[in-house]
Amino acid sequence: MIDIPTLRRLIDAGERRVVFDTAGELLESGEAPEKGAALLIVASVTDAVKVVTGDLVRGSLDRETLWAIEGFALGSEVVRALGDGVATPGELIEAVTSAGFEWQVIRTSSSST
Repeated sequence: MIDIPTLRRLIDAGERRVVFDTAGELLESGEAPEKGAALLIVASVTDAVKVVTGDLVRGSLDRETLWAIEGFALGSEVVRALGDGVATPGELIEAVTSAGFEWQVIRTSSSST
């Protein structure tokens, strides 16, 4: 879970952005992201991905069209616009969009499953 009050405390302490993984663990901090106020940090998916309904495999998904989210980078204006409490990665993505910010995507060189 991502603790939004913790992110806000970092911003209030003078950080211009916070960078954290999908569990909310801080990865780095520093200057505001150049690409935008809200960045999704993603990696390519390398494992096979199947569509399953019940116990049946219905097909495969094209790995080239998928991303694995590894983290987030949020500028101070985004963090200040978020509510309080904790959020799942999905809830965070929706909250940032609802606050009026557009996500930008940055790919890492690592690959993920």
